Amino acid sequence: MPDVEIPCVQCKEIFIFTEKEQETFYQRNMMAPQRCPKCRSKKMATGENAPTRFEIVCDHCGKHDQVPFQPKVGRAVLCRECFQASKSRMKFA
Repeated sequence: MPDVEIPCVQCKEIFIFTEKEQETFYQRNMMAPQRCPKCRSKKMATGENAPTRFEIVCDHCGKHDQVPFQPKVGRAVLCRECFQASKSRMKFA
């Protein structure tokens, strides 16, 4: 199967549906995409099945951020940067 050029139904840009993607879609019994990857990710982020995000204030640096879980009272909550930094510190400890 060669790569296929498909026009996005949303933004009208041409995107490449690669041979590898075609194989994955076929294995999962899915139809070829109608939207480019950028429009697909936008649609998923705003869809009804999108994960709920919760506003937080980081307990480490005070920065406002959003997390994909309901924070629990009495437990520290970190912004993305502080969380990544703490993961890397734990990896090398």
